[in-house]
This record gives sequence, C-alpha cells and structure tokens, in this order.
Amino acid sequence: MPLLSTAGGASVRGFRPYSTEAVAAFIAATGGSVTVSGNYRYHAFAGSGTFEVTAAPAGKFIDILLVGGGGRGKNENGTGGGGGVVIKEGQTVSLGDYPITVGGIDANAYGDGADTSGFGFVALGGGGGAPSSSNPDIITGRPGGNGGGGGVRLGGVSGVDSPISYPGGAGLQPTSASGGFGNAGQPGVVYPIPGSPGEFGGRSGAGGGAGGGTSGRSGTPLSNLLYGGGVHSTPNSTTSYNSGYGGAISGGGDSPTAGIVIVRYLYQ
Repeated sequence: MPLLSTAGGASVRGFRPYSTEAVAAFIAATGGSVTVSGNYRYHAFAGSGTFEVTAAPAGKFIDILLVGGGGRGKNENGTGGGGGVVIKEGQTVSLGDYPITVGGIDANAYGDGADTSGFGFVALGGGGGAPSSSNPDIITGRPGGNGGGGGVRLGGVSGVDSPISYPGGAGLQPTSASGGFGNAGQPGVVYPIPGSPGEFGGRSGAGGGAGGGTSGRSGTPLSNLLYGGGVHSTPNSTTSYNSGYGGAISGGGDSPTAGIVIVRYLYQ
C-alpha cells in the first residue's frame, strides 16, 4: 500500500524521472461508487474494494470517513452498538492502490459488528447487545466501537428477587490507535411486562457515534447520512425502546447495518 501522511508533514513521495507530460493539478482516483458535489469528488465503499490513486499532485489532500459494522441485539433485550467512527481530514496520498475493508454484521444474535479499515486506520465494529437472563455471565453489553446495550438479570441474585440492571459495553473507538468517536452502551432497563403483574423484562439502548447516545452523526462532514447502526430493540405497548446509533438508525428487529468508507477530494 502506498504511504499516507497528514497535511503539513514531510513529503512521503520520492523523486520521479523528468517527464514532458503535464503535471496534474488535482488528485484523480478510481474505486467505489463515485459522485460529484460542488468541487468535490466522492468515492463511497459500501463493500470491500480498492481506492486507486492515478494522480497525486503536491499540496492536494483527501478526507476520509470510516464506520464499523453495527452490533446485533435481539427483540426486547439489549440493543447492538453502532459502529465506531473515524474521520481524517487533510491526508496526503501517493500514486498506487489503497485496499479498503468494510465491516459487515454478525448473523448471530448479540453478535459484534466487524471492523472497517483503510489508509492505515480502523473503525471498530459495534458491540453486541446483551440478553436479559438469569445468567450473570452474559448480560453485560459487549465492548466495541460503540458498546452494546446491557441486559437485565431476571430474578435478581437469588432468582426470585427484583430484577437487576446490568451495564452496557465499553466504547473503545476514542481510545483506539485510530482515535475517532464512540460511546459506551447504556445499562439494561427494568420494566413491568403489561398484563403480567410481578413479571419484568429488560432491554437497553447502545452508545451513539459522533453525536452522542441518541443522535449519531457518523457521516459528518463527508455526508449528512448516518451509517453503521446497531440493531433496535422491539418496543412493547407501554415503554418506548432505545436504539443503537453510532451511525444509521437501522430498520428495527434484528437488522444492524454494515459499515462504510467515504473518500473525498477536490477535483477542480
């Protein structure tokens, strides 16, 4: 993979032989789904691929957005965490190929989202949400880019006591090597089950992305859309549900969303 550096750093490109060909005035590249808005060209990778730089003039830079895949929850239990968010502006590129890996989602209930990587950076997948159960070993939300929501220990410690809320998973993206945005999952929520006196259930929301626990803005500033969302919990008739954000608000049920990579640069 070609070298990548931050704007203002020392050049990472070596000398090239003298050529009579005109020197490019702007970056040129291929790969992904390409769109143009204003003076910017955008390359969006919804799946893994290659960003190929075919012109890399000095003093021209790219901006990069990476979002990990969303975590999975199930039904009225803890929701999955949104994928972690990495935003890098003013990056220098060289001629050549940059492999892109876009994190997908886990097919299993409470599974973690997969990591997204490119240009030497990694956006961590969201943590899986925890089930509500009498087993204390499985009801803490899983860590991830954004942590998964916690569950509820049904029956309390003795098995017949009041239910106990357990914490969500840690949000690991901000302290990772790539930095970025992510939050911890929220704790399990204890609520009475309608029509069943004395019976309780539990569920939780997950941590948000760049915008916080209830309104992830994972595309900003490269997009006004939200990506990499954790799964929703299913609401019941008396209590609103919380959601895994950190990216997109998913379609509900067991449907977290995959990550994305977006690259932009001035092309004119």
